[in-house]
Order: sequence, then structure tokens, then C-alpha cells
Amino acid sequence: VALLRLLGPDGLTTLQRRLRAPDRDRDGREGVLAAVPAPAPLHMAPSLAAYPFLGAREKASAARLLLALGRLSEDELAALDRRSFADVLREGGQSERAIDRFWDLIVLPTCNDRSERVSGALAAFVFREGFLRTAGGSAIGYARVGLTRLVDPAARDFLAARGGRVLSGRAVAAAGPGEVRLADGTVLPADGVVLALPPRRTREVAPAALPEDPDLGVSPIVNVHVWYDRPVMERPFTAVLDSPAQWVFDRTAMAGGGEGSHLAVSISGAHEEATVPRGELAERLIAELAHVFPAARRARVLASAVVKEPEATFAASPGSGSRRPGPATPLPSVAIAGAWTDTGWPATMEGAVRSGIRAARVVLGEPPKGPPGGSA
Repeated sequence: VALLRLLGPDGLTTLQRRLRAPDRDRDGREGVLAAVPAPAPLHMAPSLAAYPFLGAREKASAARLLLALGRLSEDELAALDRRSFADVLREGGQSERAIDRFWDLIVLPTCNDRSERVSGALAAFVFREGFLRTAGGSAIGYARVGLTRLVDPAARDFLAARGGRVLSGRAVAAAGPGEVRLADGTVLPADGVVLALPPRRTREVAPAALPEDPDLGVSPIVNVHVWYDRPVMERPFTAVLDSPAQWVFDRTAMAGGGEGSHLAVSISGAHEEATVPRGELAERLIAELAHVFPAARRARVLASAVVKEPEATFAASPGSGSRRPGPATPLPSVAIAGAWTDTGWPATMEGAVRSGIRAARVVLGEPPKGPPGGSA
């Protein structure tokens, strides 16, 4: 949000005043996770009490564990990195149904995997930051346009206005103190270098900057896009419980409306889906959307597309927190950035922006401000 305010692409995003996340199951029952005007954590109490997909005991147990997570010290939180969040939840009295229908509803899209595979510390951080610290921390924001259009032109203009230059399609062969060498042999002198690359490419370009492989692994995301000849959803987005669809976004509605309907199904932690042929996966999800949204049964499918990102994010597995490197490197005036570095956050846009800020401070010789997960 701070970066977008700096760049100034007005009118291209929507940010809720407070959380409102509709959800439904495959049987057509609907619910919502929503905040009310009250201080945290009381702002979520009415919504959790009315949540239709858990029993009374499960709701009470979830509320107790949420409060317990909020009371953890920083050392206690860090110690959870060695355990899966699912183990933390089971120890905290959560049923398997509660894990599937409440906790993973949040863990999947934020940590890009299910609680069984996710670091307890990272998932607990998400709930503390999003639900327990402030009443507005869980509000959902989305872009009305594609992310390239949202950030790229505004960022280029911002840099150009300050004497900056952006080179596109020019692969980097090597980088180090004082210079960046391109694949075509061009050498660019540099007072400081920030390597904003995945771990493997970072080690290829500057082995001394990342001497050891952090061995973070990867977690895939698959997006299935379906275009209909008419609107088929009543809301801009909704979570679907007990369904391979997970979260469904009406991109047409999110962009401000128009003819037809473009639905985007976002599948996080898509280990199995990433191996399924695109045509078969599209057929599966089109059938699932018709099951979940009755209006889709009466609509005509105009087109579909499947986008697979097998290395979308680092794997937020137990123990990953201790392996994520900070922005500083053994090389003077060379820093690394990326959502996979030690930001304290999951692999999110927020984490990526924070990593860039911290890396810039390293090459400028400024001390970092606060803990990785704190204010930038």
C-alpha cells in the first residue's frame, strides 16, 4: 500500500475498510468472515460466533487458540518454526474439520500451502498480524487491472523522473561490487547492487553473495481462467470450502463490470494440480464452478486458460525461517532482495516490497529499522 501511494496509480486498486471475505461450501451454504467496528481482537468475535461451517465447540476452541497465539512472545513464536502449523493446531485442540474449514482458509492463500506443510511460526505470524494486532490488518485489497499495468508504468515513470533507467530483456550474466555484467558483454558500473532474483539465479549471477544454498524449495500456484457469456457470481470473490477451487475471483466485477464474466480460480499449494494436463484441469474446474455457482450451469463457456507457476513461491515449510537469508551479503555494497529472504513475512507482495526497502538500506549503508516483520 505504501509503495502504491508512492507511485500514485490512482483508481486502480480497491481496499476494504475492514475484512469481509464471503465463503461457501459445495452444498450451497454461505458464510462470511467479517470484521465489525471494534478494537482487535474483538472485531472478529461476532463473525466467528456466526461462522456456519464449524460447531460451537470448534468455534470456542478456535477463539481460545487465536488469543493464545496473540500472547506468544517473539522467542516463543520463533520456536514454532521447527514445527508444522497443523501440529500446533492439533496440540491446541483443533479438529481436522476446523483445520480444513477455518485455519487453512487463511493459511493456504497467504503461505501458499496447507497447515500440514507450513512453518508454525510463519502461519502464526499471519494470524497475529492479520487478525490480532489491529482491526484493519485483515482487510482485503485487490487490483482492478493486471499487476504489470498496476506497477510497471508508474514505477518506470517514477525512476525516469529521478534520472533512473530501466533495461528490459537484457539478461544479467554476473554481478558484484562495482559492476553488473550483462549477457551481451555490456558492463554497467554500480555504486551498489541489489539482486532481486530467485535463490538459484542469485547464486548463478553472484555465487559469493549467496555462498550456501538456502534449500528453501518451492511451492506451486495454478490459476484457471474461465470466460462466460454472462455473470455467474454474485460477489467479486469468494472462498469455496471442501473444493479444489479454493478461492474464486470475478475479474470482470473487480475491474468495474462489463459484458460476460471472467472468473479466475486461484489454487495455492497446487502440488497435484501442477502435474495435471491443462485441458483436463480446465475441464475439472469448469465442472466444479458449475457445481458451486448455479448460474454457471446456464452460462456458455467462451474460453478457458490455465496458468501454472511451478516455482511461484518458496516453500514455507517447517524450519524455513532459519534458512532465509537477510539482505546483507559477504560482498560490500551488494544486497539481495525477494519475498524468499528473511522478511518475517510469507511470500507475499508485502514481503517483497519490505525486502526491497531493507536491501536498499544495506547498499546505502543505513542501519535496518526494526525487526524483519516490523514496520518498514
